[in-house]
Amino acid sequence: MLRRLLLLLAIYGAMVVHPACAADEFTKNNPDVKKYEFARSYITALSYMKDINDRWEKNAPKKLFAHQKNKMILATLNDLALNDSDLRIIKHYLLKYLISPNMLMRKVADIVVVATGREIAINGQQRSLWQKWYDLNIAGQATRPKEIDFVKTQYSLELQRKEADKDIIQASVLMTKVLISEKNKNGHGHYLAITAQQRQKLLDKLDSFGGDTLDWGLKKGQTTLQGSIAVIREILEDSIWISIDEK
Repeated sequence: MLRRLLLLLAIYGAMVVHPACAADEFTKNNPDVKKYEFARSYITALSYMKDINDRWEKNAPKKLFAHQKNKMILATLNDLALNDSDLRIIKHYLLKYLISPNMLMRKVADIVVVATGREIAINGQQRSLWQKWYDLNIAGQATRPKEIDFVKTQYSLELQRKEADKDIIQASVLMTKVLISEKNKNGHGHYLAITAQQRQKLLDKLDSFGGDTLDWGLKKGQTTLQGSIAVIREILEDSIWISIDEK
């Protein structure tokens, strides 16, 4: 995954540092149109991903009902339904940017909309799987072979979810490129298309749910949310990037 993201960074980085047609292409595909609004929507959408993470990590049914199998299954079914609601909200925040005049913004929105759609579909399959497992337990038919099949299917679905999560990190990396201003001359410069005040508001919003993730950039072992927060935090906090009103 990191190799794929580094390739993306190289491609979009080249658009920023090389003059002539690369710079023209960057300006053409990334005009300074409602970039603050877009970044605010994206970061707000990530806050709902934090709610999903908390369900599976801090308040995981397996922890809360470790010795109460049926209660654990019912709690898992409930969490999957709540996750669907949050995923739909995330999707809603980005849908309106699919018709943006900024093509890079459209690309980011499209990646997120498709990825959340995939995760909603995976949730549906998992709910069906857990419901069948619950029914087998209630009926006293939860044999060891059936349990093995259940675990194997769950594992397969989680692998699919990880692929969708990779796309979210890719979208977060590209979102930081959206913030780069078209005002940079010939592809050179470090101006962001947001004011200092807007920049601080974005950081405040990020801190409101991601204050425990202070890293900059992608690192091995990060969750999807941590990686997304880290790449966004890097461009907003690094003083090498200059707000557009500080020119």
